[in-house]
Amino acid sequence: MNHATSQPTGFIRRHFALATIIALALALRLWRLDQNGYGTEYYAAGVRSMMESWHNFFFNAFDPAGFVSLDKPPVAFWIQTASAKLLGFSGFSLLLPQVLEGVAGILILHHLVQRRFGPAAGLLAALFLAVTPISVAVDRANNTDACLVFVLLLSGWAMSLAAERGSGRWLAVALALVGIGFNVKMLAACVVLPGFVALYLYGAPIGLIRRLVHLTASGLVFAVIALSWCVAYDLTPPDARPYADSTVENSMLELVIGHNGVQRFLPNLHRSEPVSAIEAPAADPATIAAEAARRRATIAAIRRADNPPAGILRLAKPHLAGQVLWLLPLALIGFAAALRQSGLRRPLAPESASLLLWFGWALTYGIVFSAAGGTFHAYYLVTMAPPLAALAAIGATRLWARGGRAALLLPASLAATAAWQAYIESYYLGGWDWRQGLLGVLIIGTGLALIGLAVVPWLSRWSEGSRRAIARSAFAIGLVALLVTPLAWALSTVLVRGGLTVPATSLALLVPPDELPDLRPIHEAIDPPPPPKLIAFLSSHRQGAKFLVGMLSARRAASLIIATGEPVLAVGGYTGIDPILTPDQLAALVAQNRLRYMLLAGPDALDRIYGTQVVQKPLLDWILANSVEVDPAEWRSQPAAAPADAPPHDPTVRHHSEDLNGGILFDLRPDSAS
Repeated sequence: MNHATSQPTGFIRRHFALATIIALALALRLWRLDQNGYGTEYYAAGVRSMMESWHNFFFNAFDPAGFVSLDKPPVAFWIQTASAKLLGFSGFSLLLPQVLEGVAGILILHHLVQRRFGPAAGLLAALFLAVTPISVAVDRANNTDACLVFVLLLSGWAMSLAAERGSGRWLAVALALVGIGFNVKMLAACVVLPGFVALYLYGAPIGLIRRLVHLTASGLVFAVIALSWCVAYDLTPPDARPYADSTVENSMLELVIGHNGVQRFLPNLHRSEPVSAIEAPAADPATIAAEAARRRATIAAIRRADNPPAGILRLAKPHLAGQVLWLLPLALIGFAAALRQSGLRRPLAPESASLLLWFGWALTYGIVFSAAGGTFHAYYLVTMAPPLAALAAIGATRLWARGGRAALLLPASLAATAAWQAYIESYYLGGWDWRQGLLGVLIIGTGLALIGLAVVPWLSRWSEGSRRAIARSAFAIGLVALLVTPLAWALSTVLVRGGLTVPATSLALLVPPDELPDLRPIHEAIDPPPPPKLIAFLSSHRQGAKFLVGMLSARRAASLIIATGEPVLAVGGYTGIDPILTPDQLAALVAQNRLRYMLLAGPDALDRIYGTQVVQKPLLDWILANSVEVDPAEWRSQPAAAPADAPPHDPTVRHHSEDLNGGILFDLRPDSAS
């Protein structure tokens, strides 16, 4: 009778625990979500444009006129567009899909770990992923990474079935899902493929020839699904689709190989120091020197935390380790112990296949991110969060179950993980404040856990149940102590708005801006909407032109598209340096009454990095020679106050549309009647 009643009781407890974890995950991802506005306005503008027509939807257009595309593939934005169509265009409707994708990923991870390693491991894996700092930050943004992680987890589910059963069909499903992931974030999805292929080639319980045939056929499935959209894009005549953003030859396959491929590994080659072509053809030396100094400060601020030098120890840098690697020692020790127990002998046990799946996933991404010497951001590490959460949960439960001399591995793992966390945390300690309290909880909690685990063998006169309860309580205290600081990091992006385009978490977000300057992640101020007076002027003086106004970059044009839904010409794409228009082509647009005004805003952080005004100097020279500056009194509003939480002198703070009010508006057809 007791056994009969214990099963439903255990079922209820497990599901209550899972519901609690999901509630925690939702709270971390939804609380104060409105402070993130539209997220990355560049992507938000693309979604608004994609809502205008099926043509824009399919071709992933940035602007309502379909002049230029977004710099990522479309699947994640298709989901956001569907959400905006259903709920109305708003910041919430754009951010909600990522929240749901993150929570769905937690449920998938729980299922995958539980099915081979038991309910406790599944619950711990879900908990670890729910509070992983970078997962929280990414799930609160409108970048494509939350969707990528969700699709990769689905592919991991199919891959686990393929490896266990030797099933070519499930392998094809797994690689097809990776192909969909390719259409979420291109080559970033393909990093799992070496691990998947190695697992199936070694572990599938079928003959070698059949394994090779299955891999070949599934590889073709992957290639067809992955490349179908890019090929369809490139086969469409250029005048019937948007220009492929961040490319030279207007090719989506070039975007795959170049901007979203090799440029992630090759060091960035920044252009010569930019000169403000807006101010004068020959700026004075002091202006040039000041602009160069600001550019160097911007690049240094980005590199010191978000993009440290590539190398074998790159991910051990405190800022990067603090995003996702809090439980690394527990994951590694537990993985080794669990793999030794289950073995590597063919045919692989299902537990071994699962362990190798997670380890291969984490290892390949770790190698790639350590070697990426070009464009790199801390939030890329979110793809490592699921396998590390799985390995840590499996390791914790397997170490708990081991007896004899192997029982020493559990306290050793807790101690090693606490020491690793103290190393990360030590870089962020200040005076005697709440940060010291976090360290104290880590030390005291781990110490109590170690003492509790150590004394249990000496309590020989106690009942087995009592000793087991003490050990279980000690273990729980240790795990809680190891989760306190990661949870604080996760809350940093909830309590304070951090990066929008480059989401990241850090205790440095919770301290004054002048403290820990070298450890502050990039902070993007949510700029005020475009000046209403500017919009009113452009709308009333447009004289039937197709484009409301032209701007150098899509980043700067985004806020106007969001505010008006009108086409805004982004002559240089996202970076502002794409060779989309020549001066003659710009002149033709003006002559055809497709464009009348050009708004040149002051350079932002990325303009300085890319040298936008240097690259686009031929266009700027044409504008200066063939247009008339509009009297600022006709279109400028009162200057907007600087955001209170983003000091303008801080080089880690990015501003965008607040510069519109301080830009220069040129009339490209000054002879036209107003």
